[in-house]
Amino acid sequence: MIIPILLATMLTFALGQSDLARAAEARKVTLSYSAISLTWFPVKVAIDRGFFRGEGIEPQLIQMNGNVATVALANGHVDFSLNISPVLNGAMQGLGTKVVAALNSRPFFSLVVRPEIASAADLKGKVLAVSSFGNTQAILTEKHLQHFGLKKGEYQLLAMGAGPARIAAMERNIAQGSLMPLPTNVQMENRGYRLLGNTAEIVAHPIAGLGVHEDKLKKDPEMIKRVLRATLRSLQLLQTNSKDTVKILMDWTKANENDALRSLDLAKPGFSKNGLLTDEDLSIEWGFIQQQTKKIQVPVSIAHDMTLLREAQRELGW
Repeated sequence: MIIPILLATMLTFALGQSDLARAAEARKVTLSYSAISLTWFPVKVAIDRGFFRGEGIEPQLIQMNGNVATVALANGHVDFSLNISPVLNGAMQGLGTKVVAALNSRPFFSLVVRPEIASAADLKGKVLAVSSFGNTQAILTEKHLQHFGLKKGEYQLLAMGAGPARIAAMERNIAQGSLMPLPTNVQMENRGYRLLGNTAEIVAHPIAGLGVHEDKLKKDPEMIKRVLRATLRSLQLLQTNSKDTVKILMDWTKANENDALRSLDLAKPGFSKNGLLTDEDLSIEWGFIQQQTKKIQVPVSIAHDMTLLREAQRELGW
């Protein structure tokens, strides 16, 4: 009996030492994000489900706004940006930033309308609140309306600023609808407002992904692939069994179970299925940046590189 017990003790000790060794070898990786949002929820899932840990990665999340994220990524102060827009802006400025994967391929919005608006036809002649004219939210609002068959001139856009101001405009019937993100749209639905269409089912427009500096692509491709593999596992879980992530979403956003389930249901069409991006996927945001910078001739192809993502997919057997 002594020998089996001794062997078991030695095995337990060896396994413990192995776990300690892996923990000691874990690579700290910094990822910037702008705010708590379902757009980068796949990364939160990868953290909580241990997908990063399984790749020997210790992720550190840092909240910062877009302009700061562009500079931080370009200067190497963060390893990844989870928001695509700062990466595209950096690429346009010649700073060498590139998107290497998408977390979502479509936007997480719904057109929220007042209770008396029962169908898209009721929107003719109505006022839709947007954050500002010409920005992404306004562009997506018009694409959403055009999907319903409405033409310019059959509705009016009113620039009202951030979400709370647009909600106030709807409460006072100054505006009859506005494109709202998750989970605000679900919260408004609970208050009696209607959701007319899920933008994730209407237009391709990725907002969150993994952006890096081109120097890291050349010097540290293995680290990038480890992060990509962890992210791909998370995206696969969200596509095949998203209900397994409800508890994570509830803890993270403090939403109740019903709201979390509803949010995941609306978000599922928007989560990327494989992380891949094309020029066409990025065309709306890139066009907006081109207009802002007056650099119309710069191709969006300079802003993304899917080479390592495809390698990570092959390594996972995808």
